[in-house]
Amino acid sequence: MDKEIFFSKISEKVFLTAQIRTLIEKNLSTLYFEKYDHLLSPGHIPTEMFYIEEGLVMGHTVRQKQKVVQWFQHNGSFLIPSCFFHQQPATEYITFREPTVLFSLPHTIIQSINKIHHESLNLFLLLAEDSIQAGKEREYMMRMFPEDRYRHLAKTQPYLFAGGHFEFLASYMNMSRRHFVRIRNRFAKEKN
Repeated sequence: MDKEIFFSKISEKVFLTAQIRTLIEKNLSTLYFEKYDHLLSPGHIPTEMFYIEEGLVMGHTVRQKQKVVQWFQHNGSFLIPSCFFHQQPATEYITFREPTVLFSLPHTIIQSINKIHHESLNLFLLLAEDSIQAGKEREYMMRMFPEDRYRHLAKTQPYLFAGGHFEFLASYMNMSRRHFVRIRNRFAKEKN
């Protein structure tokens, strides 16, 4: 697995000293998951933050026996479960929609790095800020009309449509599957 991509992604955010990089690299683990595997369930405390080298990950809750999709993350994204920094029980499920390869860094290691190298705190705050920004992106999308939501998502996250995750896309866009299919068919006709 190519950890250089991981470190170049971090370098986009903040300068890493050689000592911090060495500590992170020494404690970085590679994890492999199959489609439909679960990473986290409500009530469990997240103990690691992740970087998605390859694959597609989905966060959802269950309301009235229905999956309500909150977010998707894919290749090149940092995955920081909600409540990770506070070390409180999770409120969502995290599942894999494709075979996925993750790099993981344990919370205990992050704490020890922050105690030794105070400047590393800035890195982890910036990564947390990215997760918050992704949530705001979905809020922004929800203010759009359904057709505009579809267009926006097809333009900004086309990889979601390639996998045929239509039931989950409909949930993510806050519309029924039937309405989603109607919009999808209309856009398919417009392209032809």
